[in-house]
Amino acid sequence: MASVPRDPILETERLLLRAWRPAEDLDALAALNADPRVMRFVAPNRPLSRAETAAQLERFVAHWDEHGFGLWAVVPRLEPGGGWIGFAGLAIPSFLPAILPAVEVGWRLAPAFWGRGFATEAARASVAFGFERLELRSVVSVIEPGNDRSLRVAQKLGMRRAPDRLHPITGRRLRVMELPADPGPDRSA
Repeated sequence: MASVPRDPILETERLLLRAWRPAEDLDALAALNADPRVMRFVAPNRPLSRAETAAQLERFVAHWDEHGFGLWAVVPRLEPGGGWIGFAGLAIPSFLPAILPAVEVGWRLAPAFWGRGFATEAARASVAFGFERLELRSVVSVIEPGNDRSLRVAQKLGMRRAPDRLHPITGRRLRVMELPADPGPDRSA
């Protein structure tokens, strides 16, 4: 894996993907995770408490420390004071041992930012980082089959369906989408 600077920042046309600032980001992340619309397709398929969100944020930061990559906080680049809109990035999907070793691209945005292309933009930048800077050979995305919005994002990234898996805790069926670093001529995005 290539050397990556500590806490890299990614910029897209409209977004900034930055390192977590736990003291600043916890309130926004807690609000995101408390929204039933957001958590409908995310295990445990219910809103998270503030304490659960604080523990999740600690795991996000620890993932960066341990692996040198992870999920970024996403903020709008062109809207001064636009605030935090969600997160996106790369993580090891340790919750689903059946697909390991793997790196997953994931995203979660506040509903006010759905349907505007932000998830695709952030995920595309994350995938490019994984292929170009981390030299990954492929990335996956694990999505509940009913989550049409996320499935569309995966398709826009050029991902193709891999075998479905069952979540080991919830027992729910999960759609595994995959994108190789070199998709070949028949898998263009």
